[in-house]
Amino acid sequence: MGEAAREQTRPGRLGPERGLTACEHLLDEYGYEPVRDTPTQLRLRNCPFHPLAAKAPDLVCGMNHAFLSGYLDGLEVNGLQAVLAPEPGECCVRLGPRGYDGDGQVAQDR
Repeated sequence: MGEAAREQTRPGRLGPERGLTACEHLLDEYGYEPVRDTPTQLRLRNCPFHPLAAKAPDLVCGMNHAFLSGYLDGLEVNGLQAVLAPEPGECCVRLGPRGYDGDGQVAQDR
Protein backbone atom coordinates (compact mmCIF):
# COMPACT_ATOMS: atom_id res chain seq x y z
CA MET A 1 0.00 0.00 0.00
CA GLY A 2 2.87 2.35 0.75
CA GLU A 3 4.42 1.72 -2.65
CA ALA A 4 1.06 2.34 -4.34
CA ALA A 5 0.59 5.60 -2.41
CA ARG A 6 4.10 6.70 -3.33
CA GLU A 7 3.52 5.89 -7.01
CA GLN A 8 0.20 7.76 -7.01
CA THR A 9 1.35 10.90 -5.18
CA ARG A 10 5.04 11.01 -6.20
CA PRO A 11 5.97 12.91 -3.03
CA GLY A 12 9.74 12.98 -3.53
CA ARG A 13 11.96 12.60 -0.47
CA LEU A 14 9.88 12.15 2.70
CA GLY A 15 11.23 13.09 6.10
CA PRO A 16 9.30 12.46 9.32
CA GLU A 17 6.91 15.44 9.15
CA ARG A 18 5.91 15.07 5.49
CA GLY A 19 5.84 11.30 5.92
CA LEU A 20 3.38 11.56 8.78
CA THR A 21 1.18 13.87 6.73
CA ALA A 22 1.06 11.23 4.00
CA CYS A 23 0.29 8.54 6.58
CA GLU A 24 -2.47 10.58 8.23
CA HIS A 25 -4.58 10.53 5.07
CA LEU A 26 -4.48 6.75 4.70
CA LEU A 27 -4.92 6.07 8.41
CA ASP A 28 -7.91 8.40 8.63
CA GLU A 29 -9.44 6.69 5.60
CA TYR A 30 -9.09 3.28 7.30
CA GLY A 31 -10.60 4.39 10.61
CA TYR A 32 -7.52 4.77 12.82
CA GLU A 33 -8.39 8.40 13.74
CA PRO A 34 -4.81 9.76 13.68
CA VAL A 35 -3.83 12.77 15.78
CA ARG A 36 -0.47 14.55 15.92
CA ASP A 37 1.05 14.79 19.39
CA THR A 38 4.01 16.70 17.95
CA PRO A 39 5.12 17.49 14.36
CA THR A 40 6.93 14.11 14.25
CA GLN A 41 4.69 11.90 16.44
CA LEU A 42 1.37 10.38 15.47
CA ARG A 43 -1.05 8.69 17.85
CA LEU A 44 -3.95 6.56 16.60
CA ARG A 45 -7.09 7.15 18.67
CA ASN A 46 -8.93 4.14 17.29
CA CYS A 47 -8.20 0.55 16.41
CA PRO A 48 -10.46 -0.51 13.53
CA PHE A 49 -10.09 -4.08 14.84
CA HIS A 50 -10.98 -3.29 18.46
CA PRO A 51 -13.49 -6.15 18.98
CA LEU A 52 -10.95 -8.68 17.70
CA ALA A 53 -8.08 -6.98 19.56
CA ALA A 54 -9.97 -7.50 22.83
CA LYS A 55 -9.91 -11.26 22.17
CA ALA A 56 -6.45 -11.60 20.62
CA PRO A 57 -4.38 -8.47 21.42
CA ASP A 58 -0.99 -9.97 20.59
CA LEU A 59 -2.17 -11.08 17.16
CA VAL A 60 -4.00 -7.86 16.25
CA CYS A 61 -1.34 -5.52 17.65
CA GLY A 62 1.36 -7.51 15.87
CA MET A 63 -0.56 -7.25 12.59
CA ASN A 64 -1.13 -3.50 13.04
CA HIS A 65 2.56 -3.01 13.80
CA ALA A 66 3.63 -5.04 10.76
CA PHE A 67 1.09 -3.24 8.51
CA LEU A 68 2.18 0.24 9.60
CA SER A 69 5.89 -0.62 9.45
CA GLY A 70 5.42 -2.00 5.95
CA TYR A 71 3.44 1.06 4.89
CA LEU A 72 6.26 3.35 6.04
CA ASP A 73 8.81 1.20 4.20
CA GLY A 74 6.78 1.18 0.99
CA LEU A 75 6.18 4.92 1.19
CA GLU A 76 9.95 5.33 1.73
CA VAL A 77 9.64 7.61 4.74
CA ASN A 78 13.07 8.44 6.17
CA GLY A 79 13.67 8.63 9.91
CA LEU A 80 10.24 7.39 11.00
CA GLN A 81 9.18 4.15 12.67
CA ALA A 82 6.10 2.37 13.99
CA VAL A 83 6.32 1.27 17.64
CA LEU A 84 4.09 -0.78 19.90
CA ALA A 85 2.74 1.52 22.62
CA PRO A 86 -0.60 0.16 23.82
CA GLU A 87 -3.00 2.57 25.55
CA PRO A 88 -6.54 1.72 26.68
CA GLY A 89 -9.09 2.67 24.04
CA GLU A 90 -6.52 3.45 21.32
CA CYS A 91 -4.55 1.60 18.69
CA CYS A 92 -1.50 -0.16 20.09
CA VAL A 93 0.84 1.38 17.48
CA ARG A 94 2.24 4.92 17.32
CA LEU A 95 4.44 6.52 14.68
CA GLY A 96 7.45 8.64 15.54
CA PRO A 97 11.09 9.38 14.71
CA ARG A 98 13.73 6.64 14.78
CA GLY A 99 14.50 5.82 18.40
CA TYR A 100 10.98 6.86 19.49
CA ASP A 101 9.67 4.72 22.34
CA GLY A 102 5.95 5.46 21.97
CA ASP A 103 5.83 7.53 25.17
CA GLY A 104 6.95 10.74 23.51
CA GLN A 105 10.67 10.16 24.12
CA VAL A 106 13.45 9.54 21.66
CA ALA A 107 16.18 7.22 22.92
CA GLN A 108 19.01 9.76 22.67
CA ASP A 109 16.94 12.29 24.74
CA ARG A 110 16.93 10.10 27.84
